[in-house]
Amino acid sequence: MRRHQHRISGTSTPRVTGAGPSHPNPSDLTRRRLFGGAGAAVLAAALAGCTGGGQLAEKSASPGGGSGALQWWDQFRPLTKMLQDDLFAPFMKAHPGVTVERRQMDAPDLGQALQVGRRSNQMPDVHSLAGLGDVAAAALVSEGWFQPIGKLADFAGSPVGEFLYDGMHRFDGEIYSFPPFSGRWHEAVPWFNSAMLKQAGVDPEDEPATWDRLREIARKVTGGTDGDVYGMVLPSKETEYLRTLVERLAMTAGAPGPGNIDWSTGAYVYDTQPYIDAIEFLVALQKDKVVHPASPSMGPRDARARWAAGQAGIYLWGAWFIGGLLVDEPEAVERGVGTWHIPCPETSRNFVYSSPATGTFWVSKSSDQAKTAAEVMLQMTTKEFQTSLAEAMDQPPALAAEVIDQAQVHDAYRTCVTNFQEDVRIGPVAEVGNPGVWQVRAEMRDIHPNLGDIVQSVLTGSATDVGGQLRRFNDQLSAERERAIKVVREEKGVEVDAKAWVFANWERGKDYGQQAYAER
Repeated sequence: MRRHQHRISGTSTPRVTGAGPSHPNPSDLTRRRLFGGAGAAVLAAALAGCTGGGQLAEKSASPGGGSGALQWWDQFRPLTKMLQDDLFAPFMKAHPGVTVERRQMDAPDLGQALQVGRRSNQMPDVHSLAGLGDVAAAALVSEGWFQPIGKLADFAGSPVGEFLYDGMHRFDGEIYSFPPFSGRWHEAVPWFNSAMLKQAGVDPEDEPATWDRLREIARKVTGGTDGDVYGMVLPSKETEYLRTLVERLAMTAGAPGPGNIDWSTGAYVYDTQPYIDAIEFLVALQKDKVVHPASPSMGPRDARARWAAGQAGIYLWGAWFIGGLLVDEPEAVERGVGTWHIPCPETSRNFVYSSPATGTFWVSKSSDQAKTAAEVMLQMTTKEFQTSLAEAMDQPPALAAEVIDQAQVHDAYRTCVTNFQEDVRIGPVAEVGNPGVWQVRAEMRDIHPNLGDIVQSVLTGSATDVGGQLRRFNDQLSAERERAIKVVREEKGVEVDAKAWVFANWERGKDYGQQAYAER
């Protein structure tokens, strides 16, 4: 739920969920390009694409939010059946005369369709933000993309009401969206082929607590009977995958998070030892020759297919991994799949930090069916729907801790979600603390090479000075933030400075909750 966060100029943003099997690679659109032009042909192509079931549409429904069916666009392919059976069908049965038509697209196609749809006044009533790049929801709210839903349905009083944050779901006192998914997750879960491990003499129940132990297991798996099996697959074609992987590994090495920020000073930390260690760990795996040699040409979905074909034993990816397998490669699940806690450099454990879950679905400003849309969306907050969402085995639902035990899910998925409760803590989000931050982020220009670019260049051998590259990126990013702060202060009158990224009351190992912002 796939979920898969996007970024601007190297800053970290709450990830758009759903970036898993459906669209593992977020669009590289910047916020400047977002409001620029893509040709009308892009929209036509996107609208002629896939519907929820992944089949070609027999006819193109009107994408506008006028009378007729309520139009719903998203990228969650593995959730297709669940959304139809457990959300739309029951709602339509209880509300005769209401029709919901859903269109599922891969993230890049969805992002392009939304851009052109907005310019041509052909927006759906409800849509996700996948494919729009690292654009803060607040920026889209300020541009008039959405309309509030808090007075149309009781989201504040719903089971997810405690997860509604200013600057993420609530703007100027109005609720615009809600988090159907949990923020307690990460995309570096070690998924393993249990049969392959056993064949290599590895007990799947013997978890590798450290990076060195994971390397050892990968070496044992590599080779196989025909010499064409590898310990791990690392889809290094996609810099976004490499970025998020290194950020998560760096956290296990002691880096703060989310946001790649030292919360005590507000400074970026890309040039610190945990990031160097994380990159060198990936280099070590490559030097061990345990990484599938085709990894440089693979994206995340390609890597999953290779893993499912038995070409690699371990793949670091998100909770949605098994949900995608069940949709596209169910035979791989039948052969045996399991998961471990994310390993750390040493036996002492460090936490992975994530942002609170962002809003996933939003009601278009142009929709004249906003109340119906809000009422459909509200059904996603119920414990019943949240249980169904867990059973789709994608991004963990917002109420994961409450529903996972009774949900009918694969044991590996249950283990994965349970591990998240132990391994992940919710960290600060600068935009929540100061709404001016999103304007700084919107003003910031992309810096290249960024973290993902650097990791890719190191893995391909085109660069060797890891520390030097990270320092240059960190310095350039810091300077760009200073420039952006100056611009929004002097030209737009926004009250924001570098202190907006300082959360002195943040404590390692603890969630940074609503009260913490008030006590900051």
